[in-house]
Amino acid sequence: MQKRDTEKNKSKTEEIPKAYDSNAEMEMYELWEQSGAFNPDNAKTGQKPFVMTLPPPNANDKLHVGHVCGYSFEDTMGRYNRMKGRPTLLLPGKDHAGIQTEAVFTRVLREKGIDKWKMGREEFYRQCYDYCIENSKHARAQERRIGLSADWSREKFTLDPKLTEVIYETFYKMLEEKLIYRGKYIVNQCVYCRTALANVDTEHKEKSGIFAYIRYPLADKSGGRTDKSGKHVTVATTRPETMLGDTAVAVNPKDKRYKDLIGKQVELPLTGRTIPVIADREVDETVGTGALKVTPAHSAIDFKIGLRHKLAVVNVIGADGKMTDEAPEKYRGMNVIECREAVLEDLKAGGYLEKVEEIMHEVLVCERCGHDIEQIISNQWFADVKDLAGRAKKALDDKKIRIYPHSQERVLSGWFKNIEPWCISRQLWWGHRIPVWYCGSKALYDWLQDNPGKTAKDYEEVTGKKANGCGIVIPGANTPKKCPKCAGARLEPEQDVFDTWFSSGQWPFSTLGGPGAPDYETYYPTDVMENARDILFFWDAREIMLGLYRTNTLPFHTIYLHGWILAADGTKMSKSRGNGVPPEELFEKYGSDAVRLWFYTDTLPGQNTPIREEKLKGTRNFVNKIWNASRYVMMQTADLPEADRADLSGKIAHYLEKFESSDDDWIVELRNTAQTITKHIDTFRFNLAVEEVREYFWHVFCDKRIEETKQLLQEKPADRIDYLARLIAMLAMQMKLIHPFAPFVTERVWQTLRSYGLLVHEDELLMTARWPVPSTYSKKEAKQ
Repeated sequence: MQKRDTEKNKSKTEEIPKAYDSNAEMEMYELWEQSGAFNPDNAKTGQKPFVMTLPPPNANDKLHVGHVCGYSFEDTMGRYNRMKGRPTLLLPGKDHAGIQTEAVFTRVLREKGIDKWKMGREEFYRQCYDYCIENSKHARAQERRIGLSADWSREKFTLDPKLTEVIYETFYKMLEEKLIYRGKYIVNQCVYCRTALANVDTEHKEKSGIFAYIRYPLADKSGGRTDKSGKHVTVATTRPETMLGDTAVAVNPKDKRYKDLIGKQVELPLTGRTIPVIADREVDETVGTGALKVTPAHSAIDFKIGLRHKLAVVNVIGADGKMTDEAPEKYRGMNVIECREAVLEDLKAGGYLEKVEEIMHEVLVCERCGHDIEQIISNQWFADVKDLAGRAKKALDDKKIRIYPHSQERVLSGWFKNIEPWCISRQLWWGHRIPVWYCGSKALYDWLQDNPGKTAKDYEEVTGKKANGCGIVIPGANTPKKCPKCAGARLEPEQDVFDTWFSSGQWPFSTLGGPGAPDYETYYPTDVMENARDILFFWDAREIMLGLYRTNTLPFHTIYLHGWILAADGTKMSKSRGNGVPPEELFEKYGSDAVRLWFYTDTLPGQNTPIREEKLKGTRNFVNKIWNASRYVMMQTADLPEADRADLSGKIAHYLEKFESSDDDWIVELRNTAQTITKHIDTFRFNLAVEEVREYFWHVFCDKRIEETKQLLQEKPADRIDYLARLIAMLAMQMKLIHPFAPFVTERVWQTLRSYGLLVHEDELLMTARWPVPSTYSKKEAKQ
């Protein structure tokens, strides 16, 4: 009988593959997913939930290495808290990504020979939606491949109807409280994409250009002719075409060169106009000639100067990048480059051009299409977020939100302090349409906004156009039957859509159904927001402001910022450079666990790291070490008869049960290590936690404890069951400690231990097994 038992056990252990096969990782994922453990509603505990609403990647493309880096950290936090007994919700989703997706899909259509503008808005939206849904399947496969233990039953898309409803509610509330308004301001306009852009949607690019030095002659007292004295002011500009919209020349009041000119008029060449010389302390007298041409319609800096000095605004460049009717007749309809060349020729012919220097300088371009940005004055929807930013800043300064790295707290606090009105409208087809209607027309409403005190009748007299209504704005997602003020039926819908950040800024509560919804009541506020540091100001900051506004509660207490993954040469990965590395390449070459372990050790908070093949080889070696050492330990049970195996299983259970109170030297040592690892995770020092995990497993457990057990088994064969029980219990405990970082190989070891009857009293899944030790750090330490 004993011989048959021995042969049976040998056959079992010999089934354990000699090498760890990372290609089998998805078998473990399917095991987790089928268990229902990703859904926190299935948790059998009354503890406070742990919740993360995961940053939604753009739905227009596959994930890149940076995305899966973030998901690794998020999954580690989720797995750790799940093992701590907290119902854990990692809520996944996809972002419609307004301008980015519209640009990508427009390019897709163009490659097929399809003109977006001929297609029309409704058909474009329908096809773009289908395109995004199809692409999001690729992203989900990649998220699963990295081991993300998200609750897919709750997956959200930023254009889901329920989310739209919540987002509109926020808009209506802010509009009623006059926190949202429509007005004129300088915006970044992409003339190719035909929309205003947020700063995050632009980038700086070095290009060749010019520095033109232009003479503005002093005008005589009547303001109609050049003064006979011959005096003039020379201004230097990289954009000579914008001089057609100048309304002043500004100098620093301390600049002695121009002191006698302040308050006088100068001739604006080529326009027949004169403009004043004004004094403003913001002018840097060391830049250029020290005299600044002020074009309020085409420079954010000049716009602010214009407001301070109540200057006129002359808009000479339109949203299409062509010169408007406010420019002199000769230049109307030209694009900016054509106009620049014509203006330089005319300035030279008139004796106004002093010199032109060839330079290299940085210009603002659209991140998606690469075309130059025009700064133009435009009627847009704005959110006055000054008070919201004040609340957010106070919470940050009071340490109610912690950011890792902590250095970013001061930076974000300064950003909140100096916040400007937020332009929330975009001239796109893809996104949430701003839910308002104009009685009469949008043009009428904007004219009335620009002319306070005027009426629709005045509009008709001045413009010669029929008003067809009273010009008020009517909020609502659906077409109103009539105007509530004048009963007019000519109602024009707003065609602009929300800035993507306005919708994604509500992600922590909109994905949970919004205030009052069952999931919101159970899972809000969330705990941690994890993402790369480049969207701290554009996303995290808006989530804090809008979360406080809609819920009166901070949406999370912690922000963790992982670093960027760079190309091997240290440059930022981009499609244009062709240096991007698809995550699948790393998965196939090294395995998901190895990739994750590299992330934790190299992408420290706020830092960047290039892809390091030698590091990935090292983490792959560690994964193989986990498998090989575990296989060796399990094989020591091969020749045990069933009776001894049952005894062994019972003693393993005893060691595991008494782990927190055992006085066995080996167990005490492991328990101390577990407490150190726990403290590192609790304080978001994942690199130190992984270092502790690796150091103990490789250099203590493998190099010492396994070797010492071999010797003990030879010296005291009668105590074999006791020694093996302790060793296997220590192995099982380490699988728990390593699992949040390397979930696939540890779950595989766990399942193998269970299949050989060695963990009969433990959880079927390692991912739901109990964490070995409680937290040992204090709340005071957590705040430091």
